[in-house]
Amino acid sequence: MAGFRRLYVGIFCYVLCITLVSDGSQSVGNVEQQEITWGKPNTDTARFDDDNPLNVTAMVGQQAILPCTVINLDKKDVSWIRQRDLHILTVNIFTYTTDDRFKVYHPEDSDDWHLEINPVTFRDAGVYECQVSTSPKIFLPIQLSVDVQQARISGPREVFIQNSSTIKLTCVVNTHSENVGAVSWYRDNAELDYDSPRGGVSIEIEKTPVRTTSKLFLTRAGKNDSGNYSCVPQFADSASVLVHVVNGEESAAVYKARSSCVTCDPRVILGIILLMTLMSFLWCP
Repeated sequence: MAGFRRLYVGIFCYVLCITLVSDGSQSVGNVEQQEITWGKPNTDTARFDDDNPLNVTAMVGQQAILPCTVINLDKKDVSWIRQRDLHILTVNIFTYTTDDRFKVYHPEDSDDWHLEINPVTFRDAGVYECQVSTSPKIFLPIQLSVDVQQARISGPREVFIQNSSTIKLTCVVNTHSENVGAVSWYRDNAELDYDSPRGGVSIEIEKTPVRTTSKLFLTRAGKNDSGNYSCVPQFADSASVLVHVVNGEESAAVYKARSSCVTCDPRVILGIILLMTLMSFLWCP
């Protein structure tokens, strides 16, 4: 009887492990393959440039350029189609959408028919097709991925400042360009007013091609300056830090231990519970 139980548990564990692994593989590897019709090389018929990239990544609020280079176009038409709704965006240099963010970049006498989207929104992510009116038609799908820039405030997420000292907060936004828009600072839900009667509020802005840095300074910090401070760029997700202004004798008492929550794949948790149940059944007399 015990041998039968061990055999049953072994088979069950094997099937469970195979199921978990196969499910995880399917979730990771489920990438849709797009069909591409390039045209015929080494001929006089229209075709796409072999070096045309198929994946483009842009940042929310910035410009996206979807490349399409057509060789031997002759008198054929070039169109851009949005795949999710089959909407015709452009034909040659003409735009066929009321959304004025879309237009074609085509220098005179060039082979380039790039689609420009400016500014990009998160909803613009997806597949766009550059089509040429040959017979049969050739088309080139371009995958547009849209990322959201993320602000980050240096240091811990909760800080303690001595009364009458200066609050110094540094916010960094990593980006592919200098355009993150205006960067504002908030305490709780109110934007900080640099001309307020409180005084002593100032910021420093530094921009490079790869990041924007905003530094906030509040001199002579008092109890009323405690709160949740947020760095809010126009074209990036905000970041926050909780600031406590404390007296010297309070410094040792304000620290509180916090528990962290560890997340786990629900399938793994279910598998562990089932295995523990079966092991307890196995060793029962």
